[in-house]
Amino acid sequence: MPSRRLLPIFVALFMVASAPLQADSLANARAQFKAGIAAFQKNELEQARKHLEAAATQLDSRALTYNLGVLYYRLGEYDSAERMFSKLLSTKQRALALYNLGLIALATNQESRAREAFVAVANESTEDNLTKLALGQLEKIGAAPPSARWQALMSLYAGFQENVALFPDSAPSTLDGSFLESVNAISGYPIRKGNNALQAKLLLYGREYLEETDFNSHLARAETAWKHSGNLYTFKLGLGADQLWQGNSSRERRARLISALSTGQCAIGSESASCSITLHAEQVFAGNRFKAYDGQHYRIDSRYKARHERWRGEFRYRVDYDDRENLDTGAEYFSVSPLGQTLTVGLGYSVTPKLELGTSASYRFNYYRTPHRLEVPEGLFIVRREDNRLTLRLEGEYQATNTVSVRLKLEQAQNNSNIARYDYDRRTATLGVSVRL
Repeated sequence: MPSRRLLPIFVALFMVASAPLQADSLANARAQFKAGIAAFQKNELEQARKHLEAAATQLDSRALTYNLGVLYYRLGEYDSAERMFSKLLSTKQRALALYNLGLIALATNQESRAREAFVAVANESTEDNLTKLALGQLEKIGAAPPSARWQALMSLYAGFQENVALFPDSAPSTLDGSFLESVNAISGYPIRKGNNALQAKLLLYGREYLEETDFNSHLARAETAWKHSGNLYTFKLGLGADQLWQGNSSRERRARLISALSTGQCAIGSESASCSITLHAEQVFAGNRFKAYDGQHYRIDSRYKARHERWRGEFRYRVDYDDRENLDTGAEYFSVSPLGQTLTVGLGYSVTPKLELGTSASYRFNYYRTPHRLEVPEGLFIVRREDNRLTLRLEGEYQATNTVSVRLKLEQAQNNSNIARYDYDRRTATLGVSVRL
C-alpha cells in the first residue's frame, strides 16, 4: 500500500496549496476535500472518489492531486494513479511521487521500473523516513540498494555494419565490417540542497572494427550542470566538453553550453508523460585532418515521452544549425554547414514484465546554405546540396536480472541527396549486454 503512512503529510497541506478561487467556490471545494478525506479514512472509497473528484473541478492543489493518486491506487485504477503522481514529479514532492510510482510498478508486475523508481527515491530524498521505505522496497524485490547518489552503466555490444564508409549507391562495392562497441557512463549529484543540485556526468564510448580500423571511433564526454526543481518545471544550466577520435587521430574537441527545461505535467489524455526542451551551443575545434569542421554547432531538441499501461511512446523534433569553416580547394568547394531538421517517432510494448519490443522511424532533412562547387566531366557543377535521410529501427530488450539486460537492435538508414555521390544505404545490427548499477 502506498499511502496510509504518507497521506497525512498532504492532508495538512491542502488549505494552503490551492489556487485562488472565488470565496464560495473555494469553500465548497475545501468542504468536498475534507469530506473525501473523511470518507477515505472510513474506507468508503467510492464516496471518497465522489467528493475528491468534485473538489478537483474547482481546486488545483498538490495535496488533492496526491490524495487522488492514493485513492485510485486503492481502487486498483493504476493508470489514473500513475497520472496523478506523475504530475508531482516536477514539484518539491518529487521523491514522494516517485515512491508511489514504484509501488504502482510493483502492482503491475513491472519490477525493473519499480527498482528504478525506488533507487531514485533513495538517491534524491532528503527525508530519512522516505529513504528507509525505498530501501526496504528494494530489499523486498531483491535489488541491491544504491551506493550513495550515483548511478553507473556498463555495456558491451557486438555488431555488423554494411557500408561502413558510406559509399554512394553507384559504387561498385562497399566496405562491410564487424565491430565491438562499448558504452560506459556514470552520473550523480555530488551536491544537493533543497530544490537545487549539482549534477555530474561522464561518458566513454568506443567502437572498434575488426578490419576497417580507419573507421574506429572513440568519445569522451564530461558534463556538469546546476539543476533547480520548481513546482511545475525542472531547469538545468550547465557546461560540457567532448573529445572525439577517429582512427588513430583526434577528430575534434567540443566545448558546450547546455540549458534545459522539463516538466511531468504535459499529458494529453490518461497517459503519464514528460516533456523537455534542450538548447545546446557548441564551439568545435577540429583536428588537422578535419579543419573544415572548425566552427559552431547549435541545437534545439524537444521531446515528448509517454507511458500507458504496457505501451510507451516518444515524439522528438530537433533542429541543428552548423556554421563551420567548410572546405575550399580552389577548384572545388564543399559545404559542411547544414541546417538540419529531424523528426523521430517511437513506440514500444512490454510483452512481459521482463521483455520489451520497440520500433522507431526518424526522418532528417539537411539543407546546406552555401552551394557546392564540383568538377564533373561536363564542367563545373554548382548546386545547393539537400539531403533526405530515413532511419528505421527495431529493438528488443530482455531484463535478465534487476541490473543486467540483453538488447538487440536492427537499423537501416537511407540517404537521398540531390548530389549523387552522397546517396547511400547502411544497415547495422548489434547484440549486447548492459549492466546498471
